[in-house]
Amino acid sequence: TELFEEALLTHELFNLAQMLQGENCPANVKELHSHIAEKGDALFRVYILFLLGFMSGLAGGQGSRFMNAKNADATIGGVRVLQKLMNVSATAIYWGYLNLRAEKLCLPFNSPEDLVLVRLACLGRVQDQKGYESLRLAWLALGERERSSLTDHFLADGIEEQAFNLEFLPNCVANAKANPLIGLTCLLDVLTDLLACLRTKVAMNPNLPKLVPVDLSDMGEFISAVRNRFVFVTCISRCQLKFRQGRCRIEMTGGNWGRATDPDSDLTSIAYTLQDLVIKQQRMEERMNRSQRHAQGA
Repeated sequence: TELFEEALLTHELFNLAQMLQGENCPANVKELHSHIAEKGDALFRVYILFLLGFMSGLAGGQGSRFMNAKNADATIGGVRVLQKLMNVSATAIYWGYLNLRAEKLCLPFNSPEDLVLVRLACLGRVQDQKGYESLRLAWLALGERERSSLTDHFLADGIEEQAFNLEFLPNCVANAKANPLIGLTCLLDVLTDLLACLRTKVAMNPNLPKLVPVDLSDMGEFISAVRNRFVFVTCISRCQLKFRQGRCRIEMTGGNWGRATDPDSDLTSIAYTLQDLVIKQQRMEERMNRSQRHAQGA
């Protein structure tokens, strides 16, 4: 009984489902390693058994609605890499799992952007090449600055580098894809603005830990509800970042919720069109600059 109670406490510390979705980072695996090193191998064996039962029970139903062939493959892969927890580094465990997912989906896993796209594929619950190609096109539609910022975020380990666990990001991605006014590229643009705000807050508060969990549940609900693209694109300016005990919660506030159902007026349409033109011009200049650098290098 005591071991099962300890397994529940361990689950509070480390959530396998978050790793399977690319939602957490290597620092979480390191926390699990330290916990198991303190509590012993017996707990680790019970915890692995607990994980299999817990994952099988997701979504309820007779049998297991969640544990179909594809989800079972991802879960088994995650459990297998965790079995090496006490023998290899946390970073090797984390990216080793994502490498397994890349191999299953036949995705490249060489450059930093490849690694980011695989993590985004997990966050977006991509199951096939068609889904990955849609994700890749959304990524390529971003500007160089946005891709660079997001690459830094998704590759940060939370051990040596500052990192943010964007909790409920898979829900945000799913809701953005389901909302025809938003889409994945728009969400990634907004995440870039959010990360800039988070990094500024962390720079002003050196006492915060290397890994800061960030609750995006309110944003996820807002993405489903918003009916005005311009309101969403500018929503970070009306958000509040509430820090408490090393965690952060993103509150959309009445300034956003009060405008969630605003119709697309002529004014907002013009404002968004102008912003879109500025962004497209910036991205065109980035491509021209890259072409010039390549030509000079040649």
